[in-house]
Amino acid sequence: MSISATIISLLLGTFSVVEYKKSLQNDVLNTMKMLADDILEHQFYTADEKELKSIMLSKDNYHHENYIGYMKYIGFKYVKNTDNLSYDLMLREKLPNGKFLVIYSSSESINHQVKKFLIHLSLGFIIILIILVGVFYILLEKLLNPLKCLVDYCNNVDSNINTLPLCNGSYEIKSLKDAIINLQNNNQQLCKDKQDIFKEAAHEIKTPIAILKARLSLFSKSDMKKSDFIKESMDDISTISNKLRELIFLKAIEWDIQKAKELVQMQNQCEMMQQLFHPILEKKNIKMVSNLEDDFTLFIHKEAIARVMQAVFENIFMHTKNGTTINNYIDAKKYELKIVNEIGENSDEILFSSKIGEKLISRLAEKLDYEYETYEKDGFFYTIIEFKAQK
Repeated sequence: MSISATIISLLLGTFSVVEYKKSLQNDVLNTMKMLADDILEHQFYTADEKELKSIMLSKDNYHHENYIGYMKYIGFKYVKNTDNLSYDLMLREKLPNGKFLVIYSSSESINHQVKKFLIHLSLGFIIILIILVGVFYILLEKLLNPLKCLVDYCNNVDSNINTLPLCNGSYEIKSLKDAIINLQNNNQQLCKDKQDIFKEAAHEIKTPIAILKARLSLFSKSDMKKSDFIKESMDDISTISNKLRELIFLKAIEWDIQKAKELVQMQNQCEMMQQLFHPILEKKNIKMVSNLEDDFTLFIHKEAIARVMQAVFENIFMHTKNGTTINNYIDAKKYELKIVNEIGENSDEILFSSKIGEKLISRLAEKLDYEYETYEKDGFFYTIIEFKAQK
């Protein structure tokens, strides 16, 4: 900004100096013209050229300060030919006697005045530039101090959130501050939720591992049948495996939530699940039907909600009676998906998230803004997912 202001000021200053010099030159030429007119009118050309200056100065018309200053550098000559004359400023008038009256002047006076003007202009520019830079610096400090406060807060891991409201500034800075507070609160809640989930999962894994270790240490000392021991050990390993699946599932969900939200159509999700599980549906002779005339669109973490939907449908497929129909009812007004299936025995197929429990799916509801509900009635299993936050 300072460089731009300096360049603009130099250009304007140069233009002003040039125009000022032209104005002074015009004033001198106008003064010469007045002198020539007076000399011709009053026939002063009969006097000696050396006396003309004192004659003209004796007239009241030339007592003005400007004229006196110009007259100091003005000279007069009578010549027969003006071709060989060369002066900075010159005016010639033909006299009745055939000679020429030449009024001439040097540029010394003009240069002196231009120099004074340039000094005053430079001083004025420097003073104005200092004032502008000072005002700009104060304004910049006022505008950037809140931003610097926010940067310092973000860089200092030990910063207290109570100091953040002190970083007040413009509307944009305030919005940024509020966003940082919200982000920090969300991150703290996310970390807390993550810690709670993994503590709970670790606790649940710890018990079957301890039981398996105890079973192994006692096997050689007990009279338990080998087949019974293997069966019970496999049950322990299956429990541990299921908990690890849940951890992997949760980790994947948390990674997907970090990505940007996208538009997702619910009918597409149902069709994707039908295509994904086509082999199992065909093997169990299960059909899946949707009311295709209705649909709604979500603005949500696409991959995260797809994982949740996969877990929901896997649990449904694994517990649906063979040869029956799974009905998907989509209510666009309520932003609701209702899945109804006839309850059957547990399936032998083991899928990645087929052991993801309803408790875990319910836990993710808050993060992905949905409500999850299941219940049994008259031999049918009802699964309802409602996205109220999307309304």
